Amino acid sequence: METTFVVPRTVLRLTLVFGVILLLFALPAPAQKTAAPQPPSPRPMAPTPPPSPTIFDQNKLIIDSNSKVETPQIAKEENCFLPPLNGVRGPTVELSNLQIAAKAKREYEDGCTALRNKKAADAENHLRKAVKQYPRYSAAWVLLGQTLQAQQKTDEAREACSQPVTSDSKYRPAYFCLADIAARSQHWDEVLKYSNRALELDPSSDAVGYAYNAAANLKLHNLPQAEKSALRAADLDKSNVDPRIHFLLAQIYEAKGDRAGEATQLREYLKYASDPADVAMVKSYLAELEKLAGK
Repeated sequence: METTFVVPRTVLRLTLVFGVILLLFALPAPAQKTAAPQPPSPRPMAPTPPPSPTIFDQNKLIIDSNSKVETPQIAKEENCFLPPLNGVRGPTVELSNLQIAAKAKREYEDGCTALRNKKAADAENHLRKAVKQYPRYSAAWVLLGQTLQAQQKTDEAREACSQPVTSDSKYRPAYFCLADIAARSQHWDEVLKYSNRALELDPSSDAVGYAYNAAANLKLHNLPQAEKSALRAADLDKSNVDPRIHFLLAQIYEAKGDRAGEATQLREYLKYASDPADVAMVKSYLAELEKLAGK
């Protein structure tokens, strides 16, 4: 269910449409000029504020990752997590991970190969075999959950990502997976719960946990904590491999009525963003902001 709240001179709107794990979000096309003259329209009494930049939807830029996030040197079984978990650092390898059966590992690796070849159904089949061979295979459960979510099997995805929590309560990727699923359903209280738990386990490693936390707090109208978490995410992402964090900060400053801060973060986003459609839309909105500011 869509949630709407009013902020000074702008309406923060979020629209969430899902397809596969890298979901396509519908963006409004810019109005096209026509050669035919248009009938005159009444002059507005006051300047009309530009459309909220959240027409891009924070989930497209925070949850939906098309960015090429570098994968750190982590345990092999975690190397093929789908975005946004592909940059999450792995926990210390525990004894249970060292006991994973060779056949289960092969099934996992075959699942990774199938995903790289965009064969989600084949990947699901291999990953189900992997967890059947070794039920405590946490990485396989999380990747299975992501694969199911890619096929819009949300309930099954949530169940799969919950499995590691019952056997390994310190396995952070499982909490990130659950936060991702909850965010895609706009269950922001759950996003906050799972991101808080992940950050409790390790408050210093991953920008993704703070990004989820910031997005949840923004939707729950807790703007000071949203800003704090988003700034921490930006600090951890020093190389700006994920410019969507700046877009999230821009939304937070929009909600606070801070147009200067919003414009600054949109400019930072444009320095590193690569998606042509998003870049064009952000540039258009930024131009409107600057026009209102009299620049």
